[in-house]
Amino acid sequence: LSSPIPGLAWLLDELVYGKALDEIEIVKPVFVVSAGRSGSTQITRYIEQDENLATPNILQAMAPYLWLWKLAPKTIGRILTPDKVRQMVEQTMPPELMERHETDPFGSDTFDGPFLTAHYNRYALNLGPETAKVDFNFAKAAPHDKHIKETTFVNMVDRIARKTLLLAGKTPTGATPYFYLKGHFLFGAQALSEKFPDARFLTVIREPLSRLRSGINYLRVNPSDPVLGPTPWAWLAEAATFTEINYGEIEKEWFTQDDGVTRCVIRFADFVIDLEGSMRKVYKEIFNTETLPLHIPTEHPPRDRKNYSINHSLEELGVDEEAIRIEAKDYIEWCKSENK
Repeated sequence: LSSPIPGLAWLLDELVYGKALDEIEIVKPVFVVSAGRSGSTQITRYIEQDENLATPNILQAMAPYLWLWKLAPKTIGRILTPDKVRQMVEQTMPPELMERHETDPFGSDTFDGPFLTAHYNRYALNLGPETAKVDFNFAKAAPHDKHIKETTFVNMVDRIARKTLLLAGKTPTGATPYFYLKGHFLFGAQALSEKFPDARFLTVIREPLSRLRSGINYLRVNPSDPVLGPTPWAWLAEAATFTEINYGEIEKEWFTQDDGVTRCVIRFADFVIDLEGSMRKVYKEIFNTETLPLHIPTEHPPRDRKNYSINHSLEELGVDEEAIRIEAKDYIEWCKSENK
């Protein structure tokens, strides 16, 4: 935590709830660890409604204090309804971003976003592509941030999992829910698997060219720093091309290991055209059940994902598509393969 006030807020949780948190048992946590623009948010929107799961929403991830989670509904929550909060959040977001990302402050979202933002990672893109390739890299940690991305990150996930489970209580059947977390934190996947040996990991894999184009445009339309301004297109293109290829290489290597860790891989193409089949695969491999919960849809709701206000092509961005096809050949073949 990057300043005294958040640090004190965190310590207040330890003072009030520390003993209770230590007694919480985290059993078979579920981690969705997927590349940006891969469909991981959409699959999370379906899964997170499961009454057997407990997940922190994005507001809780931004303010990870159990005392505040309990206090807010009884105080400011009486004035600001969830719909009002959603409206306030949407008003702060550029409309071009809302076209590309379904923002719900009361739903789970990319957890590593708030985590890395607290460590000033958000400025990496504005420090030039060479810095961004190292520091805005969700696949691996550099020597100078290895402690943050592995040790600190895993310790924070552990504590937030305990807070989330303590707040959630029991499921309708009287069981302890499974902790669920979604993000792009491939840099911490191995450390998480060692911390939680019974954890289950899910990813959605998508061929890199479509993901890269979507990712660069998405990064550009995010709210920019009022002083630094938006990151130049050329910087985004150079940095994202490197980090996305790197992410794919490490993702394939980690998710194809045969080391006893429970992993489930869903192809983006399958997820789009066969939602029911994809979700059955998830529930079979992650939750060990052949039965889909009633809340899981069998078809995607209609969405307009074509008429973007800002949507530069890779050619316009100066990205060499053929070079990527060659460099990411193994990953592309993995994304197309039938057997996962």
